[in-house]
Amino acid sequence: MFTSNIKKLLALLMVAVFVTACSEDFLYKEPKGSVIPEALNTPDGVDYLLIGAYSLLDGAGSVSGWPGGHAYAASIRNWVWDCASDDAYKGTTLGDFSTGGEVERYEANSTNDLIHQKWYVMYDGVSRANDVLKALDGAGDNISDADYKILSGQARFLRAFFHFRLQKMHFQVPYIMDDVEDPSTVVNDHPVWNEIETDLQYAIDVLPESFPGEPGRVTKWAALAAKSYVHLFQDEYSEAKVLLDQIINSGQFALVDTFAHNYSSLTENNIESIFEVQSAVNDGTNQGYNGNPDSWTTNPNNRFLPTCCGMYQPSQDLVNAFKVDENGLPLLGFDGPKYNDENLKNDMGINSTEEFIPTDAPLDPRLDFTVGRRGIPYLDWGIHTGRDWIRDQPNGGPYNTIKQMYSQKERDQGSHATFARATAINYRIYRYAHILLWRAECAVEENDLEMARNLVNQVRMRASDDFVMGRVSTYAFDPEAEIQVDWSQPAANYSLNTYESFPSQEYAREAVRMELRLETALEGNRFFDLVRWGIADEVLPVYIEKDAAFRVFMQGASFNPQRNLHWPIPQNQIDVQKSLMQDPAY
Repeated sequence: MFTSNIKKLLALLMVAVFVTACSEDFLYKEPKGSVIPEALNTPDGVDYLLIGAYSLLDGAGSVSGWPGGHAYAASIRNWVWDCASDDAYKGTTLGDFSTGGEVERYEANSTNDLIHQKWYVMYDGVSRANDVLKALDGAGDNISDADYKILSGQARFLRAFFHFRLQKMHFQVPYIMDDVEDPSTVVNDHPVWNEIETDLQYAIDVLPESFPGEPGRVTKWAALAAKSYVHLFQDEYSEAKVLLDQIINSGQFALVDTFAHNYSSLTENNIESIFEVQSAVNDGTNQGYNGNPDSWTTNPNNRFLPTCCGMYQPSQDLVNAFKVDENGLPLLGFDGPKYNDENLKNDMGINSTEEFIPTDAPLDPRLDFTVGRRGIPYLDWGIHTGRDWIRDQPNGGPYNTIKQMYSQKERDQGSHATFARATAINYRIYRYAHILLWRAECAVEENDLEMARNLVNQVRMRASDDFVMGRVSTYAFDPEAEIQVDWSQPAANYSLNTYESFPSQEYAREAVRMELRLETALEGNRFFDLVRWGIADEVLPVYIEKDAAFRVFMQGASFNPQRNLHWPIPQNQIDVQKSLMQDPAY
C-alpha cells in the first residue's frame, strides 16, 4: 500500500535547494526538495508525515546535536528515569551528567533540563501525529476509506503513546488533539487516561494484525498491549485482563527459546516481539544517526570495548535481586531471607590486579545476560576483569549494562562501521513476556493464584537453562597473564526453577512483581512500576539507606512520597503557556 520504509527514515522532507537557472522557468516550477501541501494528499504523502512521528519513538531527532540530552531524557528505554528506581545508577563520573544525578537523588525540580527535554520531544511527537491526522482530513477523495483507517489508526496510537509517556511522568498533562487551533490554551486539569484509552481503542478497531515487510509499524496487537498497560496504571485489572487474553489466545506470539534473543540485532522482530523500535546503522547516515541513541552513552567506557560512556549502570540492589534459594526461587522474604538483606559478594573497591573470587552462591542465570560483572564473560568480548571495565567504580558501582550492547559476532551488522558507539539493536517496547506477566498481575488481583503461577512459570521455564558459559579460574588479572577459562562449564552457579505453589495472594503478588523485575531489568519501567503498584514509598527509602552504605553518591539523599512520585511540569513551559498548572507538590 505504501512505499515508505519504517526502518528509521529520519530525513523525510528535504529543505528547498537553490535554483540557479538563468531563465524564468523557475518561476513556474515547483522547487526541488520543497514540500508542496498537495503532495501530501496521497497515501504515500501522508505516510511520509507518519514516519516522521514514528521517528521520535526513540527520543531523538527533535533538535540539532542528536544524540545529546534530548535523546537521554526522551529515550524509549527511559534509562534516565530508571536511575530513580532501585535498578540503576546514572553512572559515568561523579561530576558528569549532573542533571541525571539530580534525578537519581530525587532532587530534580521544574528547571531540570531533562524534564524539559522529555516534554519537548513527547509533544513534538504529538504534534507530528496530529499533522498526519490533519493531512488525512485535507486529502478528501485522494485517500480511500481503508487507507484512511490504517493511517489514522497508526497516528492516533502514536498520539496516545506519547501522551501516555507524559502522563506516567507527571501528575496531569494537557491532551493535544488535532482539531485544537491553539495548543497553548489546552489546560492540564485532569489525568488524561480516558483520552489515551479512546485513541488506543480506535487503533485497536482499525489496525491490521500485521504489516508484512514492515515490522516497525504498530498493529492491532501493539495497541491491545498498550491499552492493557494503561489500564494497569489505573489498577483496572479486569479491563486489562480482557485485552491481554486477546493477545494470548491469538496464537500469534510465543516466548523465544533463548532469553538473550530479545536483545540482539541478529534476532530482532521475532515471535516474542509485539512492538519494537527499529534501528539501523551503515545506511548512509552520518555516524549511524539512525541507530539506537541509547547506545551512544549507556554502554561501557573502557579500553576493551569500542563504546562509550559508562552512563546507566546496574545497581547493587538489582544484582542482589537475582539471588535464589536452594530451590532456585527468588528470595522474597517469606519465611526466609529477603534478597537485599545482604549484598551479593562484589569487587567494589578492589583493583583488577588484586585477587577477588566471585560468589558461588546460586543465581538466576538472567543476571549475566543483564549485568556485566567481574569474572564472567561479557558476551563474546572477553572476561570482565572488574574495575578496569568501569569508568568510575566508586561513583557508579562495579557493574555494566549488557542488554543494549552488541556482540562481536554481530558487529558488522549491529554497529556502525566507522563509529562503533552506534548500534542497530532494536528496543522491544512490548513483548510476549510482558503480556504473560501483566496477565499474571491481573490473576493475582482476582485471587486466581494458580493461573498467576502458571503464567510466571512459563517465563521462568524459558530462562531456566540459558547459561553464560565459561568458568574463570583466574582471580587476579595481570595484564600480561593469560586468563584461565573452562568454556565447557557455566560461568557461575546458576539455578532457576519454577514455583510449585503460590501459598497466598500476598506471596503471589510479590512473586509476580519480582519476576517482572528480573525478566525486564534495565528496560526502563521499574520506577514507573513501583509508582503504579503504590510501593515506591516503601521500596525506595530502604534502597537509599542500603545503597548509601555501599557507595557515597546516595548519602544524604531522601525520597519524599508526597513529592517524588511524579516529576514537575517544566517551568519554562509554564512561563510560556499560561494555561498550564504546576503539580501542587512542587
